Amino acid sequence: MRRLGFWLVLSVLLTGCGGGGGGTEVRDSNAPLLSQIELQHMGNSVMLSVVAQDAETGIASVIAIATVGPSTQTFQMSAADGQRYQVGLPSNTVRVNVRATDRAGNSRESGSIPVPPPQPPFP
Repeated sequence: MRRLGFWLVLSVLLTGCGGGGGGTEVRDSNAPLLSQIELQHMGNSVMLSVVAQDAETGIASVIAIATVGPSTQTFQMSAADGQRYQVGLPSNTVRVNVRATDRAGNSRESGSIPVPPPQPPFP
């Protein structure tokens, strides 16, 4: 009986201990920030670059949603340096949106951005 009492007291004491690792959990409900969106014709493509930042959990992905001719296409953007991401788009791209998603699943999308025509002489 004495042994049963020991285990009963021990289990009651351990009940409130929880199973966490003792670290602080980051709760991120803020969408990433987008800035410095730039479009530039480079030969037979349009170079798109953007700065995407997320202070809490970091950036998981940045994509370009482009209207290319009559269709919509999605392009994965690559980290260029620091917080700048870039991608080359087809030369007949007419509009583009940028969407950044953080590691917590929050996302922000830019408005629709018209792609300016190339400077003469045209390629």
